[in-house]
Formats: sequence, structure tokens, C-alpha cells
Amino acid sequence: LGCWSASRDMRWRSSRADKPPSELAAARNGGHRSLSLSSRLLHTLAGAFLAYCVCIVRDSRACASSAAPSLSTTTAAAARPSAAELASPPLRPSAAFRTASSPPPEQADTAWCSSSPPTTGSELSVKDVAFGILTAKNLVQSRVHAQQLSWLPQARDVVFYSEADLEALQPTVALEPPPKEELVGGGAWKNFPALMDLHKRFPRHAWIFFCDDDTYVYMGNLLAMLGSYHAERDWYIGLYWTPRIDMEWKEVHIAYASGGAGYALSRPMLARLSETMPQCHTRYTRWAGDIRVGKCVNDLGVRVRAEAGFHHEAHDKYEWDNTGGGHPYGHLSHKASAHKRPPITFHHLQPTQLELYYRMQFVRHRRPDGAVEAYDFGEFMLREFSGYSPQLRQHVRLLFGFSVELSGGGPRDAPNWRKDFSDPLYLRRLSADESSGEASFSLVVAKVPNVFDGDGCDVPLADTHRAPARQAADVRLQCTPCASAMVGGHLQPLLGQLCDVQRRDSCTLELVVSLPCPEPQLVKAVVFDLGTAPGAADVVSMGSAACDGRSAVRLRRGVLSQDSPLALHPSVSHGSVDTLPATATADVPGCRALLGGSVELSSGGRLARGRSNLPPLTLACDCDAALVPPSARAAAPQGGSLAAAAAPPLRADGVAGGGGAVGVNLTLTLGLADFTSPTIAVAAACPLVHRAAARLR
Repeated sequence: LGCWSASRDMRWRSSRADKPPSELAAARNGGHRSLSLSSRLLHTLAGAFLAYCVCIVRDSRACASSAAPSLSTTTAAAARPSAAELASPPLRPSAAFRTASSPPPEQADTAWCSSSPPTTGSELSVKDVAFGILTAKNLVQSRVHAQQLSWLPQARDVVFYSEADLEALQPTVALEPPPKEELVGGGAWKNFPALMDLHKRFPRHAWIFFCDDDTYVYMGNLLAMLGSYHAERDWYIGLYWTPRIDMEWKEVHIAYASGGAGYALSRPMLARLSETMPQCHTRYTRWAGDIRVGKCVNDLGVRVRAEAGFHHEAHDKYEWDNTGGGHPYGHLSHKASAHKRPPITFHHLQPTQLELYYRMQFVRHRRPDGAVEAYDFGEFMLREFSGYSPQLRQHVRLLFGFSVELSGGGPRDAPNWRKDFSDPLYLRRLSADESSGEASFSLVVAKVPNVFDGDGCDVPLADTHRAPARQAADVRLQCTPCASAMVGGHLQPLLGQLCDVQRRDSCTLELVVSLPCPEPQLVKAVVFDLGTAPGAADVVSMGSAACDGRSAVRLRRGVLSQDSPLALHPSVSHGSVDTLPATATADVPGCRALLGGSVELSSGGRLARGRSNLPPLTLACDCDAALVPPSARAAAPQGGSLAAAAAPPLRADGVAGGGGAVGVNLTLTLGLADFTSPTIAVAAACPLVHRAAARLR
């Protein structure tokens, strides 16, 4: 707008540059008065908008610079520090790492990052969304356990809500119904007290997501959807739903978000709702829980924002197409589509279905260096890939992840799909192509056997997953285009197409589909933290070495001995994390790292969220005076201040050392069984001891 008005004004000025000043003034005061006024107005608006943009840019830069701690940028492979430097009092930790439960900086071990944390821009992270899940005591070992084995480990902050305090499920909050509740047995009264608790417990999260214990959540799709909204506004997002005509509709005429399919509340919306929820909790006592929430939100003048990705039932309860679907969904329509919005949730699932959805979404892969990667195909779930095979004289349709459907007739006939293959078996990674280096994947969907002996397939099968032997569709997913479309008389390579369909043998239908394959992502234990104080996350945060997941954290410590080790406190936000034995090494010959404390971390086991703090992992070190090279020994400061400032000469195997210490870089790698294991670098002074003398004695 500003450019247009400025150019228009400049043309007017240039056209009159050769006129006398008096004539130019008359023209300005006359017929061109409106042009000048409009130009000035447009300039003012454009200038205000430009100033606003500059302020945003400046503020974002200021925030980015203030968020990056002014700390050492030394990497894990830094030069070995001197013992005198390490024996000095610990540095004051960055404010970014202090927690309410941490001791004063002078008493705490100090952690800092080897590089500043990366900025995420407008992308939404799992740390921005808190999850509340409704459950019951008799469903913990079935539904909740299936969630914990599937999508729930991707969530950072989760709280379970039940009618009783569940020792085996933490964190759980026991809720009580209001005095005049009419549906005590159904649990409809749990919504309001659960939302009030979430509001108080997570005051800084941008979103609160609420669902049932038989709901599957595609985390990446949920975050992508929520990230498209401004979290600073009042939002109540979910599956458009209405009360049943023969039940609540007689009393309340509103649209609301289905609770089972899950709904999201922005922070401002929940803040407003918190002021009226106590009254709503005592007033609305005879409707379903999600209707009560919808009515309370509706009372504030906010309406439900319908999103197509939420589903009240399992995927096989809908008729899928590629038309984009429509609103409202739910019991008002049996059609669904993943064309415009990939699925976000499914509801009313059995534990086996929760496991199935996870199995067909992720391909996990352990790299040679031990890191765990995952390919997330969630954005393609139930998307349609279709075409016509002249050889088979069949229309073929793949609903990604779940079924391969066929229909007879000619190429111009409208297909009448039949679900020939509707039993998803697996999605796995194949070896990379030697010529292109691109990875490819195999998605196998079998026929549902009519009998336990299979369906009569007599071809020898090497794939044990297809037992009992039965017919199946093997879909190869290639990450490169296939020439499948005629554009301007020429075949053009395209992605997102069904490339080819062939019958490999009498039991296998082979499809080739081209996709913009997802990039592999490191699998992090986002529920796991490690800190220098109970409850802190200044060493490992959300399964990554703080503060960014790619570089090691360096801890500066004085002399580390078995009498004064470095204590690292683990914590788990919810669920559990299986562990393998941790490893620790020293970079100086003759020196060793000593692990102790937490058995789960030092020897392997399972870290679980509990009511009390988990025991810390301890790290110490020593150096054999007979084996340490003279060049690596640190000379003690004059007057022996090293020994005085630090601990007395350290002991190993019960024998006193001869004094002195060696500057050593220790490398600690935590063993996480199902996740990428974080690595921490510790710069420390290790005491000189005489282990050989101890062995002789």
C-alpha cells in the first residue's frame, strides 16, 4: 500500500517538475488536494505498519539474544582443563538452568551448554502442550498401558484423572463429584475438576489437550494443526458434535467438541474458563461431560472451532474418499477424508488398535552409532493413492496404512471399491538404493483370513509376518518420483502417485507408490530429565543434552572423588523409561571414571515416575600415579592450595594418595534402551592415587 501511494505521488511530482513554483502551488491547492491528502493518509498507515514490523523484528532479535546464554562455547572435544582451574570454586550457573528446587548457586554443581539453544520460530513443540487423560482404575492395565506403548511417550506433560488415586499410574489426580451430581457412575463430572487442575498445574503451556484413555493421537499432526492457530486468542478446537435428539438436546441446544475425539483449549480460553468452571461444575450435573464443557464455553460467547482431523470412532467406521470431507463430521455423517487434513485422533479403540495405529505410523531404525531414528508417516495416514491397471483391468486404491481396495470395470467406469486387503501387518524400512542412496519402505496389508489355516495361498513365503499364509498387497514406497502423468504430451516425474501395479505371484499384489518421504528424526525420551539437583533438567532436558539436542553439555566441577562425587538426579515426567548400563570414560591414560548410585542408570533397569525422588547417579574419578604420563600431571599451586581448596588427597581401594590432581575430560553416556542415549562431557580434576600399591598390599 505504501509503495503504491509513494509511486503515485512521485509520478505526480515528476510530471510537474518543469512548472513554475506558483503554478505548482496552485495545482496542489486545487484539483490535486484529494490526491495529496490520500497519499499522506496512505503514507501514515504504511509508516505505522513498517514501524510495527521493525519493532517485531527488533523484539525477536532481542529475545533471541537474551535467550542464548552468554556461556562458554567450548565443545566436548575441548582442550583438557588444568587442575588448578577445575579446583577453583564452581561458576555461577546460568539463570536458564535454575529451578525452584535447586540449591543456591554457590552450593550447586554448575552446568552450561556448549552452544546456544536453537530457535524454533513459530513451530509448536510437545513442551507447549499439556495433556489430560480421563481413565479409571480398571482400565489402567488395558487402555492406558496400550497408550503408554504407543503414542503417549511422545508427550512431555501428561496427567491422568480418575475417581481414585492410582499408585501404579503417576501422575494421577483423584477427583470427586459435585454434591448434586446425577451421573456419578459415568464419570461425566470429571471434566471440570480435571481442567481446573490442568490450568493450575501448567500455567505456561500454550495449549491444553483433553481426551480419553481409548484415544489415539497423531502427535505430529496435532502439533501442526495447533501451530496454525494463534495461541494468544480464545480457541476451543475439536470435532464438531451435537447432543442426541432423544437425550440432552431436549435441554441444551449447542454444538460442542467431542470429548472422546479430544479437544484443545488455548491458554487464554482456559484462563477465562477457570473463572466460571466452579459454577458450571455445580450447575450442570445431568449431561455428558463434553456437553458440560461446551455449554460452559458457550456461555462465554465462544463457539467450537471444527477441525476435520478429529474422529469419534476408529478408521474402519468411516467411508473414506479424496473429496476433502466436510463439516460437521460425527454422527451427522459417515464420510471422512484425509485429503485436506490428515487424521489427528481416533476414538473408541481397543488396545490392539492403539498398537496397530502406532505400528503403521512409525518406522524405527537404529543407526550404527547407536542413535535411534524414526520415520513418521503420520501425515500420509489414510490418504488415497489410486489408479487404473490395464493389465489387471482393475481400479486400485491404497488408503495409506490400512487397506488396498480393488474395483472391476473399464478405466472410465466409476469404481465400486471392495476391501480385498484390510489387515495391516507392518511398515518397515528397506535397505537404501545403492545407486541413489535413497531409502525405500515396504507397507504390507493382508487379507483377513476366513479360517485359521489362511486363505489357501500355496506359495512359499519367507515373510513370517504373513503367517498363516494368505494373500497380501506389498506396497513399496519409494522416495523418488515416478513418471506416471502425461503433461503436455510428455511423461513428467511426479511425487505422491501410484506408479505401478503388478501381480508378483498368485498370493501377492505388488504396488509402487512415490512419496515425499519424511526425514528421519532422532527418537528422544522426552519424559526424561537429568539435573544437578532433584527435579532439575540442567544436564539432560527432554531426553537431549541441554540445551540443544546435538551438542554435549559440559559440567565444570572441582576435584571428583569417591568421597565427593558429582550427583546427577534423574526424573521422569510420566510413565517409565527402560535403561541400559551407563558408560563413562576418561581421556587421560591411567585415569578412570567411577559410576555409582542409581542402579537403574549405572547398571540398567527401569526408571518410573513415582511419588519420591529417584536416587541420583554418582560420578567420580581417579588417576593412578604410576600410569599417568608426566606431561598430563597438573602441578599443584604454590603452597599446596590445590589440596587445601579441594578435598584432601583422595583414596582409591582404601589407600591414601600422594596428593595432586590431573585435569581430565570425562565422557558419560546414559543408556536408554528405546531412545537415543544422551552424552555429557564433564571437565574435572581427578585425584592422583596409588592403585598398584593397594594391589601389592
